[in-house]
Amino acid sequence: MKWAYSIQQKFKAAALLGVVCAIVLVTSLLGKHHMDKLGNSFSSVFNDRLVVESYIYMISDHMYQKKLASDNFAEMGLANYQSEVESHNQAIAELLEYYDKTFLTKEEEEHLKKFKANIFSLEALEDQYLHADQNIEVTQAQFDANFIQALSNLRNLSNIQIKEGQVLTDQSQRIVYGSTLLSNLEMVILFCIAFMLQAIVAASKPLVSRTWQKGRLN
Repeated sequence: MKWAYSIQQKFKAAALLGVVCAIVLVTSLLGKHHMDKLGNSFSSVFNDRLVVESYIYMISDHMYQKKLASDNFAEMGLANYQSEVESHNQAIAELLEYYDKTFLTKEEEEHLKKFKANIFSLEALEDQYLHADQNIEVTQAQFDANFIQALSNLRNLSNIQIKEGQVLTDQSQRIVYGSTLLSNLEMVILFCIAFMLQAIVAASKPLVSRTWQKGRLN
């Protein structure tokens, strides 16, 4: 029956080695999954938040330039005013196209929709400046009210970038913590298995030694 005991020990060792391989495979797959999520999180922070914040800043700058042109309409003259305002409107439209291609939260989408409505109203007022006769009543107060509302929506959009950026940062930290915890658990399990393998090897050594000695005596 000694051969049966030897085979039993080998099966135990093989089973433990199989468990080791399974643990390494599972942790490797989980690690890859965590790294993919971490990469996506960092990519989203850059592409959907930092880049968008730069879009918001540039849109705000173009709007202030348009406001300045509106305030100095009389000094600039019709031709200069039209040329400058159209260039700013084109730049804002291009930035909004880029913005639309990024990931938008539901709240962000709502504020962006409101901002686009503000831009449409401002351009309508600008059009009245350009094509109306002298008796049209287009007051600076109307323009200022739309301008202030547009800036308010821009600030809301900027605040969303900060909030969502913090969410992504927290998510990245949780991923890193989970990966660290998984690695520590893997080390503990592998240590336990290594200890069990050592115990199996130690238990089988006397059997091998006694068998070899009896063979020599014969």
